[in-house]
Amino acid sequence: MLKEWHMDEHARGRRKVGIYGSRLVISAIGASLQQNPALDVQVFEEPLPGIAEEPEAARPDVIVFDMAAAPPQFAIPLINANPAITLIGVDLARNEMLVLSGRQYPLLTAEDLAGAIQTLQLPTHAPIVMGHV
Repeated sequence: MLKEWHMDEHARGRRKVGIYGSRLVISAIGASLQQNPALDVQVFEEPLPGIAEEPEAARPDVIVFDMAAAPPQFAIPLINANPAITLIGVDLARNEMLVLSGRQYPLLTAEDLAGAIQTLQLPTHAPIVMGHV
């Protein structure tokens, strides 16, 4: 069972962040995030507790996980069961994070799909510079 975030007066108004995993890298990220006064951070070990069974007020807003350690089948079922939760996978070996949102859009036509694609903030890539090695 997750801690009662909604009962903690000190945490009211702060973003609820769950840190998933037990590896040193994710523990260090959790410790760093706990220093931010705008965040209420809870670390949970593997396996991930049954978040879908928890009352909505007890669920985190965001779950941060180590992409190198999380089982590959973990993200999509979790976000399908909890579309309000944003998942952030961190990959420190590549200095990247992957943000997965359960935000849903109606899809009735190809124009709906095109509209959703057009609203996405696509990454800008640095130009490839060819040079002599």
